[in-house]
Amino acid sequence: MNIRISATIISSLLIAGDAFTATPSSATTASRANGRLFSTTNPDQAVETKVGTAEEVRTSDMDLDIADIFPMAETKQKAVPLTAEEINTRRHQQLEKMREIDQTSKQLQKEDLQIVHEDEDMVVVDKPSGVLTVAGKQPNANIAQSVFDALEVDLPTADHMVVHRLGFDTSGMLVFAKNKAAVRGMNTNFRTRKVKRVYEALVTGHIAKNEGLISLPIMRDYEFPPYVRISTDDHQRALLDLDPEDVGKKILEMPKASITKYKVVSREEFKGHPVTRVTLQSISGRYHQLNVHMAAFGHPIVGDKVYGFNGEAAPNGGLTNKELEELAPNPNRASEELKAAVAEASKDMHPCVHAKQIGFRHLPFPRNMSNSALTPHFRY
Repeated sequence: MNIRISATIISSLLIAGDAFTATPSSATTASRANGRLFSTTNPDQAVETKVGTAEEVRTSDMDLDIADIFPMAETKQKAVPLTAEEINTRRHQQLEKMREIDQTSKQLQKEDLQIVHEDEDMVVVDKPSGVLTVAGKQPNANIAQSVFDALEVDLPTADHMVVHRLGFDTSGMLVFAKNKAAVRGMNTNFRTRKVKRVYEALVTGHIAKNEGLISLPIMRDYEFPPYVRISTDDHQRALLDLDPEDVGKKILEMPKASITKYKVVSREEFKGHPVTRVTLQSISGRYHQLNVHMAAFGHPIVGDKVYGFNGEAAPNGGLTNKELEELAPNPNRASEELKAAVAEASKDMHPCVHAKQIGFRHLPFPRNMSNSALTPHFRY
């Protein structure tokens, strides 16, 4: 049977639960209320699940366990530096694969658009998976152009409407501006981290704690470009001899502090395998943060062909077994056998992650903004 779970509005941020943290060491750092909230579901992306050992999660009886802060690991297994030529070759090969996938983006007509909210300043749409937010360098089908063509917008092109993006495979809440004032206002909100985004995902295995934080720094992955990995001193040292003119500036960026809040919705089964339905909140909003954090946590997102089992990126968020024990201790992490089984069972699916809610604390438009929410049922 399909599990249908009513979406709820999360009104406050609770810092509690099974937390583990890593921060760049000093050596690495030195050397290197008015608002609106939109919520939706994605009924098209249905996955057959059945309740297994489901537990009701209530704020009153949360299992709180805040762990120690773990420094970046010093490991005996040293990272092997790569030459600029090796990095650029790997990046080129991977970008070619990504460009081929982008060409499969679905063309949406006006009648295909699921508009959650529209006013004179913005439009909020429920983006399906398998659709690009913007075209990129090639003239690929994209939802921004579909929205621009379907609505009256006081902006010159579809690209001018874009204030944030969802990945090709990610479905859910996507906001577009309709005029210059809205663009400025929402860009300020995103830049100052006043936007609250909540995702719902299905992840591999049963997460033990009911909620918690994952706080691990993220760096660009020079071994698997253009993806990301959890940063360690060892991998930062592997970049010391590289020149930004040869490999680009992104590869050599300092590690970025990244925090993900998770909360268990239910513990279920997917095709006979244990999975957990969770809400995920990206507090820091980094590139591919949710995917790499869940992989390092030991519960990769179901259907994730990049950071999941045998994916395109480094396994386990790029951490060795020793680093996992030190940086992301989790005795209940999914076994390699379970990851392989779930990956096989979901091989024909998009990643099971949906941008469920988006909210703005302050929108500096010349009128009052009120809270609003749409909360229909959500299911995979």
